[in-house]
Amino acid sequence: MKKLFADRIYTLGLTIIVIAIVAGITFPGQFPTFQNFSQIFLNLSIDTIVAVGMMLLLISGAFDLSVGSVVAFSGCLAAYLMFFMQVPVPVALLISLAASLAVGSVNGYLIAYQGINPMIQSLAMMGIVRGLALLVSGAGIQGLPYWFNAISQSKLLGIQMPIWYMLLIVAIVAFLMTNTTFLKRYYFIGGNEKAAELSGIDVKKMKLFSFMLVSLLAGFAGILLASRLGAALPTSGRGLELRVITAVILGGASLQGGTGKIQGALLGALLMGLIANIMVIVRVSGYWQEIILGIILILAVWIDRLLQRGSFKGGMFGKMFFWSFVVIGSFVVIGCELPPRNERATAKEIAFDLNKNIENEEYVMVTTAVSMPMYVNHDQAAFIRWGKENKVKVSILGPADWDVPAQINTIEEVIGTRPTGLLINGTDPAIAKAINKAVDAGIPTVVYDSDIPGSKRHAFLGTDWYEIGQMQGKEMVKLINGKGKIAYMGILGLANMEDGFRGLLDVVKKYPNIEVVGKFDDKANVEEAAKITADLISAHPDLAGLCGFDSNSGPGMALSVKEAGKAGKIKITTVDWEPEHLNLVNEGVIQLLAGQKRELFTWYGAQFLHDMVHKTNKLSSNDAEAGITSLPTTVNTGLIRITKENVGQFLKK
Repeated sequence: MKKLFADRIYTLGLTIIVIAIVAGITFPGQFPTFQNFSQIFLNLSIDTIVAVGMMLLLISGAFDLSVGSVVAFSGCLAAYLMFFMQVPVPVALLISLAASLAVGSVNGYLIAYQGINPMIQSLAMMGIVRGLALLVSGAGIQGLPYWFNAISQSKLLGIQMPIWYMLLIVAIVAFLMTNTTFLKRYYFIGGNEKAAELSGIDVKKMKLFSFMLVSLLAGFAGILLASRLGAALPTSGRGLELRVITAVILGGASLQGGTGKIQGALLGALLMGLIANIMVIVRVSGYWQEIILGIILILAVWIDRLLQRGSFKGGMFGKMFFWSFVVIGSFVVIGCELPPRNERATAKEIAFDLNKNIENEEYVMVTTAVSMPMYVNHDQAAFIRWGKENKVKVSILGPADWDVPAQINTIEEVIGTRPTGLLINGTDPAIAKAINKAVDAGIPTVVYDSDIPGSKRHAFLGTDWYEIGQMQGKEMVKLINGKGKIAYMGILGLANMEDGFRGLLDVVKKYPNIEVVGKFDDKANVEEAAKITADLISAHPDLAGLCGFDSNSGPGMALSVKEAGKAGKIKITTVDWEPEHLNLVNEGVIQLLAGQKRELFTWYGAQFLHDMVHKTNKLSSNDAEAGITSLPTTVNTGLIRITKENVGQFLKK
């Protein structure tokens, strides 16, 4: 028994079982369902596939921070080849996997043969590969071929294919780790690299192989993610490397190397997925989710120093586990359930029962970044006030930072909890399939901020981001008298901001004396925006103007402009109208704010859901059965133009 408790696989598995039992007893109608368990495994499948390769790396005493970028690049490259170059799906997949393998080869060669520190090398590669993903996909690529989407959207025995791919990869690599001398050598390398080299092991070659494997798996995971979403996003995989390392350490790997089991990668990811799922069911705020996951990482490292370490011998169980998947795999072709070809909504599909008694009303807002100040002070504050005035429960969920795939996972997990209505922050067309799942499940769904083409949403309220870009462009032309150098920044690859960029460029391109010196990714971070601005001022002393497209662009640009002593000389236009933004306009540092009526579209978005549920306005006696909703299809809430002339009116509030 003592040996069992010293085995991380045993203790982690036991922990997962206990948590699952407690959650099942506490939430009997929401947690222990086939749909919920399927969603948990689907959400962790991408991370787990990458974690298998990361486990091998950590066993050898190294790690790779570029895997999240490889996930994005792989999917974007395959999509580019299929969509723009009309390359057949199998060829595009092979090229994408080869490119991922090349990234791992470069990392492995420079680290193993040239002695570059793994952190420095993989951190540099993270930026390079993310940039390549942005280059090939821009704001993302939609409309991918049916057979590409079928790779992930198909089902076998009612279970979506990424789960099967994940389990198969875990089984194969676990089997090889316990039954091949080649992979067992990684334990010796991680335990004592010099001793392993003296014993005749080609350490450099082994390290090269491990980096190639983790990049290949990350590339495969990226293809699965793009296939699952039906879109390739350059923002995919952000933060994935940290989640994967956390899962691997939880699963028994040591930062010192020499220990770990492939099965542990799956269990570590499962524990994190289980906790994330329970937090969604409990409606834990995104702020607390970040705190809790951070505590888990600290505990993982602490446990790593306390528990005894030892190699796991799978024996007969490992072999049976492996061959069972080989047998199951042989039936995939004949047993696979392909996704539907026609995704258009029919009246029958979108009709749902609004005649049932409404009890325990709960309206859920799912945002793409719960920590964004603009969202907190406008969207979320208005939603909470609306809930109090209507005496209904409201919950706010979503990732802490910009993460479209994480938002999709949250939406899909929330669907299983059957809220009364969903108010979804629209930022990228890739969330369309998740929205459609909510509508098909009979949940009233309204999108706000940016519309989502291809979705079955019942209504949209918000702003046209192209108009935001045009407003900034027209103002900038006036401010700099139609000549000079300008630059613009925001979150590159995010569909709504790319629309804004396009609106800006469509205005300024009419003026040949205006030179656009660059488009920059400030990652919605004040410090990053300030750094970019400082570099731009150094490189272009005659810089005339700056345009910002996220909540933190303006304050960051203003900081560096003031420090350079060029306040008022370099003109700034940006979005949002927080007190900080308003004060900067009042000081003359920022010349224009393109403000959205965010309280308006979130308040009325929630009210639309409430009216729909309570049948406040029925068009006819059978409108629901006919697939007709008594809501406006699209509401453009307009923009607020704030300059030095009218900023005082807003500062008084």
